[in-house]
Amino acid sequence: MRLQIDDLTFDASSRQLWLNEAEVHLSTKAFDLLALLIERRPQAVSKADLHARLWPGTFVSASSLPSLISEIREAIADHRRESRLVRTVHGFGYAWQSAQQATPDGDAFEGTLTGWLVGSPAEIALFAGENVLGREGDDVILLKSSTVSRRHARVAIGEGGAVIEDLGSKNGTYVNDQRVSEPTSVADGDQVRLGSLVFTFRRSQPAASTQSITSQSGTRRRS
Repeated sequence: MRLQIDDLTFDASSRQLWLNEAEVHLSTKAFDLLALLIERRPQAVSKADLHARLWPGTFVSASSLPSLISEIREAIADHRRESRLVRTVHGFGYAWQSAQQATPDGDAFEGTLTGWLVGSPAEIALFAGENVLGREGDDVILLKSSTVSRRHARVAIGEGGAVIEDLGSKNGTYVNDQRVSEPTSVADGDQVRLGSLVFTFRRSQPAASTQSITSQSGTRRRS
């Protein structure tokens, strides 16, 4: 579940980043942006696409995206590297330009960004496999609400689609206002409610075909 590049380790499933074995921290949006660039590597991703994925249906300042890029570069010491990992494609967008390598433990990077829970309290990136949402605990995507249980619900995403399961929460998990009592399929555009928090489930779109271009803070804890 990891991507290892020289002194940098990126773990999508635990939403963690290490530099020289020391953990570094990114805001939620910056981590989501980094995950998206790594997912689409080595393809350049347009600014319009990044805005649509990070701030769907929301107007933000033109400086928001460059600010996140600066945050990522500072965190990974990109400005001190001979070859930049985050490449600016002038007039277009950004790209992650390093090839994938194996980690010391031999695991492959499998944490592909596959969906989002989009709502006013948060915009949560979901990855292939199991995503546990709750108020606290190891390997949990944190939702800061008293109406959310410690381990509230699990979203599993695979080739066959997405399924949400309530984990015995006090205030319930709902899909389109129907309480979830067993694993329930969720599709793009479905409303998902966890306690009092309301989201819209969005599936990530497949990456567009690679084109030749010549110029141009929900955190998951690790156990």
